[in-house]
Amino acid sequence: MSSGQSVSAALDRLPVGGFHRRLLAICGTAWAFDGMEVIVISFTLPVLLDAWSLSGFTAGVLGSASLLGMILGNWGWGYVADRYGRKPAFQWTVLTYAAFAGLTALAVGFYSGFALRFLTGVGLGGALAVDTSYLSEHLPTSRRGRYLVYLDAFWPLGYGFAVALAWLFLAFLPGSAGTVVVPVFGAVEGWRLLFVASALPGLLVFIIRTQLAETPYYLARAGDVDAANDRLREIAAENGDEPSLIDPDAVESIDAPGFRRLFEADIRTRTVMIATAWFCINFGYYGVFIWLPQTVSAAGLVGNVYYYFLLIAVVQFPGYFSAAYLVERVGRRLTLGVYLLASGVFTFVFAAAMPDVGFGLGITGFWPFFVGLLAASFFTLGAWGAIYAYTPELFPTEARATGNGFAGGVGKIAAVIGPILAGALVTDGYLLALAPLAAAFAVGGLVVLGFGEETKGVSLR
Repeated sequence: MSSGQSVSAALDRLPVGGFHRRLLAICGTAWAFDGMEVIVISFTLPVLLDAWSLSGFTAGVLGSASLLGMILGNWGWGYVADRYGRKPAFQWTVLTYAAFAGLTALAVGFYSGFALRFLTGVGLGGALAVDTSYLSEHLPTSRRGRYLVYLDAFWPLGYGFAVALAWLFLAFLPGSAGTVVVPVFGAVEGWRLLFVASALPGLLVFIIRTQLAETPYYLARAGDVDAANDRLREIAAENGDEPSLIDPDAVESIDAPGFRRLFEADIRTRTVMIATAWFCINFGYYGVFIWLPQTVSAAGLVGNVYYYFLLIAVVQFPGYFSAAYLVERVGRRLTLGVYLLASGVFTFVFAAAMPDVGFGLGITGFWPFFVGLLAASFFTLGAWGAIYAYTPELFPTEARATGNGFAGGVGKIAAVIGPILAGALVTDGYLLALAPLAAAFAVGGLVVLGFGEETKGVSLR
């Protein structure tokens, strides 16, 4: 057994094995459900536009309700995770978003729908901040970036699951009146059943409670080095390795300092840089994807839109895997910056290919639209993988979840604005609505390339 080691050194001496793959599967499943919950509203918006007589603006506000809740969830739950532990925060965030997602089935109009989606977002925002912090604090330096991108690669699984559920409850099962006959309850609107099905992630809480334990980083920072070493023994035993333990003298116990730590001199530039990147990627992504079903339908260039949504989800996987390779090969900063720039370029391409754009751009027809859309999906989701790998490495342990949550919360402010702005501008043309989203991606890429610091191969502190 080794002595005189920090938490990072002890974890670095443990090879990646069965424990890490099991942990990735559990955290990834939670991540996939996060993706499903976030995107499911985009499939119900066209239905609710008519059912609740919504305007384009109010529909955009409803579509952004969970994103608005995610601001509070990112900031609040990140702090809770730093103060009280990653595991309890993880399980409560999952339970919160699953419960309120299911209860959205009871909404009777805009206001109740907005409230329930907002509360769903409070749990979602917390889960996204805590999940990455939890996984990152179990990984060796050499594989941390790749595994965090792999984590985000579960997102399109959730997207695909949302597409399948939307097709089942909004297209396949409903009759001409849009209802499904359910024993005992009678005719039920398909969108309500879709939200009932979205409560499924609540079952994951039992797995988190029984299969996961607190991270060694958090335990050591809280002053319980014995518990941190017990955790390292458990990891080593599951992998079939000898444990590498922490020296109490190599660990400093620090209370959770809160948000002020993010703006101290040593990490202030990092905080502003990554928060800006989060703002830009959220503004572009949610502005595009919340309205994507409506955009694809309006283009009139495809047949069965659900088929194309599945293709969009499928192409996201090579986007993630390429980013997973590149973050360890060329670094986090360059990968994220270039992928954001490419996202902006291809978002503009498919926007310019929309019918009746008419700016003499020469980008028209099915193939420019289709290839631009797929390429934008490829690079945008690759950028998401890179930013989730990059962000937790920028902050010290005592502020890691708070930093994750702060950056994510700033991003969700943009995620609220993006769909609302797109919804307000779309009546004047799709290029006008989508061009600001493309520009945001590009600005985010330039900020990362200009001000980001490389963290590849750097141990967590």
